[in-house]
Amino acid sequence: MNTEMKNYAGFSAKELLDDNYFIQSHKDRTPESDAFWYELLHSGKLVRAEYEHACLVLEAFGMKTEKISSSGKEELWNRITHANRHIRKVRRIRMSVFLSAAASLLIVFLLNVSDIYNHDTIDESLQLLSQIEVSTQGEEIQLILPGKSIAIKGQDSKIQHDSKGNVTVNSEQLQESVTDEEHSFNQLIVPNGKRSTLALEDGTKMWINAGSRVIYPNKFKKNKREIYVDGEVYMEVARDEERPFVVKTNMLDVQVLGTSFNVMAYKNDVQSAVVLASGSVRVNAKDGQVKLVPNEMFSYSEQRGGLVKEVVVADYISWKDGIYIYHSEPLSSILSRISRYYGKEISYDSDVAMFKCSGKLNLQEDLDSLLEGLTHTVPVDYIRSDEKYTVKKKLINNLKE
Repeated sequence: MNTEMKNYAGFSAKELLDDNYFIQSHKDRTPESDAFWYELLHSGKLVRAEYEHACLVLEAFGMKTEKISSSGKEELWNRITHANRHIRKVRRIRMSVFLSAAASLLIVFLLNVSDIYNHDTIDESLQLLSQIEVSTQGEEIQLILPGKSIAIKGQDSKIQHDSKGNVTVNSEQLQESVTDEEHSFNQLIVPNGKRSTLALEDGTKMWINAGSRVIYPNKFKKNKREIYVDGEVYMEVARDEERPFVVKTNMLDVQVLGTSFNVMAYKNDVQSAVVLASGSVRVNAKDGQVKLVPNEMFSYSEQRGGLVKEVVVADYISWKDGIYIYHSEPLSSILSRISRYYGKEISYDSDVAMFKCSGKLNLQEDLDSLLEGLTHTVPVDYIRSDEKYTVKKKLINNLKE
């Protein structure tokens, strides 16, 4: 491959990851390619921090940049080139991982960050992993451990990590002592239509709603506990005065010592919210910091900023028990949550989107029964075509009936 035309001067990590030679030369390392990158780095033309960042992302995709066994090189290359098609030169590194029972070609991107620890903080390590976006449209819950991914069938899963590094899924111990390093991250991806509970090694318990993912270390640091959430979770954080617990999301950071609260922070939603059930939390957003007391909710959007109000906590955490309670909510918002919870496509006409609704839905019912019940409280009908649903305004003749 001809590299004479390209000196990589000033390349960012994202530009390196979009370059075929960079990827291939780190997959199939040779003395020539090593010398090429060595000279660039020591000449100062290539920014070392950007180069090392790109190498860490390759490791995150499952490619070790120091030693790669000959067996599996082809598979790793296929993984990287597949992901490389989806990398864009934009603010975030994007990777679309299609999760399905039939094709579980998962790209294991858990990162052992022993190298990054020399010059980065765990905050930045977690941020690096969170920037690699994955799809939540799959058929199975995915638990990704260092060097290993596990597909979990069924609507719900129960995952537990203990302080010794043992991992149990649905009462079955998968393996013993995965690793005792606090540098290694795990990831749980819960697709639309699925739910999961997760117990962390410190005793913290999490209820994870549909369409969510959680990135968390195998072992927390001695002075801090940090995880990343994209989606909705209810948490009961084990109290530890010496190690505050931080939940990082796309818009908000939530810091606690030991408490119970709900976080809803889907990347694609315009609003994120934190509802406090007990204890206290400190929420950091772009426009400042706020401390919540029980029965308060902090909501934030880029357009409106932050807002604190008093709420009935049960209305916001009942989803974990299969109940959805709503008050004066637009029908569009309700249908969006139902669609995510059941993992089914639900479209609606624009003239019903802003119907204000109040009520309670039993999420343990099948979707047809639930939508049928909704038609008795809101002037709408629904049409089912295969696995897709369309909600329309109820005709006047139907209303008279």
